[in-house]
Amino acid sequence: MEELEYRREHRVLMRDCDRFKRLKPAAMLTMFQDGSETLTEGWGVGLGAMMAQGAIWVAAKMEYTVRRPPRHEEDIVIREWAGRGRGGIFPFHCRIETPAGETLAEGVSMWVLADRETRSMLSSHIPKIQLPSPEPEGTKLPRIPSVRAPERCEHTPRRVLFSETDINGHLTNTRYLDWMTDLAEEEFHRTHPMKGLRVEYRHEISPGEEVVLDWAISEERLYCACEGRFAAEILF
Repeated sequence: MEELEYRREHRVLMRDCDRFKRLKPAAMLTMFQDGSETLTEGWGVGLGAMMAQGAIWVAAKMEYTVRRPPRHEEDIVIREWAGRGRGGIFPFHCRIETPAGETLAEGVSMWVLADRETRSMLSSHIPKIQLPSPEPEGTKLPRIPSVRAPERCEHTPRRVLFSETDINGHLTNTRYLDWMTDLAEEEFHRTHPMKGLRVEYRHEISPGEEVVLDWAISEERLYCACEGRFAAEILF
């Protein structure tokens, strides 16, 4: 029987946390990405199966709301399930809860299949797949608003290091959030716990590539983008 939902109990470890013992944005994305990988592998459409057909899974957009960041040594439950796909876009709904069922964070990530060589998005029919879903037929595809750029930005160069890349040969999805959080000073992070985040992945960044980050910070959000590559914001 195919499992429709990923569920894992986890104790928040030191490696998951920032300087102030709160779950890091990148660590939260890693937890959710682990869930989607486990689900697709169980359905026979995981990384290996798709690569054999000349395709790879690529993150397109993500949006999460954080009611309270999980803390070091806190026990949490990570849940994830697939939504109804449309036009080659596949949503995965994610949630972090306490063992008692209190929601700490929730949201959705949108994934697409891309050609392994050209990196261009594939038609929903090549290869043709339909993920199992607990959602009823006709459920609308979630809409994630675009990240809006501020009027003025700072500019910081950054180069992709070997340790920041993955087996798809590009900057790992979660490292974009590490790049962002490094732009703010420690004292800012001390008083600004994450309340939400939104990421748009537009074009991959390759190993060794040098880019310029356009960013701005306020009491409400940290914005970061790289022309033609990605745009993201962390809300406080």
